[in-house]
Amino acid sequence: MDLGLKDQVAIVTGGSRGIGRAAAEALLREGAKVVVSSVRPASVEAAVKELSALGSVEGIAADVAVEADVVRLVAETVERFGGLDAMVANAGIEGDLVNLADMSVAQWDEMMNIHMRGSFLCGREAARAMRSAGRRGRIVTIGSVSAFVSEMSGGHYCAAKAGIQGLTRSMAVDFAQWGIRANCVAPGWVRTDMTVDYIPASCEAVAGVGVLNRFGEPMELGNAIAFLASEACGFITGSTVVVDGGQLAYAPDPAPAS
Repeated sequence: MDLGLKDQVAIVTGGSRGIGRAAAEALLREGAKVVVSSVRPASVEAAVKELSALGSVEGIAADVAVEADVVRLVAETVERFGGLDAMVANAGIEGDLVNLADMSVAQWDEMMNIHMRGSFLCGREAARAMRSAGRRGRIVTIGSVSAFVSEMSGGHYCAAKAGIQGLTRSMAVDFAQWGIRANCVAPGWVRTDMTVDYIPASCEAVAGVGVLNRFGEPMELGNAIAFLASEACGFITGSTVVVDGGQLAYAPDPAPAS
């Protein structure tokens, strides 16, 4: 299926690894011009070097929680490529696992700043650039199944991901007048370097949650993101697309009594 992304310009934040890296690769394979961004300059440089064989890719280091950085990220992208058609606001962290009763304000704020503030700034600046140029652009945010079900000691993460879904719906409503669409992708358990510390200890339990009985792979999320970042889904906006192998659909029977 041709997604119509050839020569379209896309930014992927948190694009140097994991789901973001897979999204950048999927977009490049569809012919898009991609700017990979991360807070770590060395990671950006390495990712650009490895992805360059797939197409036109450049890197810009930026911290999505810092307004000036996001303004610069979008402005430099427009300057280098002549415009912006898709923003993938993927940058995020897992954060510390801590019971809400013991959580510090600093731990709460770090999660909210990167996820909520970052998604807001990326969406706002992308919409401003698209509106100014008269481009019917797309914004894709990254939520989580943790927006629907809670995890022990991850209340700040769950709250941030639920907030991103609400933010994305609001962006879809506010930006529709300029032909800009906004959607959210909600992954389940995906095998990335960010989840590697969690998966081994919980492998049996987590693998049994989804009906597919396995973890997701980054490219399975990358392909979903590329679809939502394209015009192939022109009638989808304000939606959350769950990509979780049936994790939310499946409530396993409790273990039989011994």
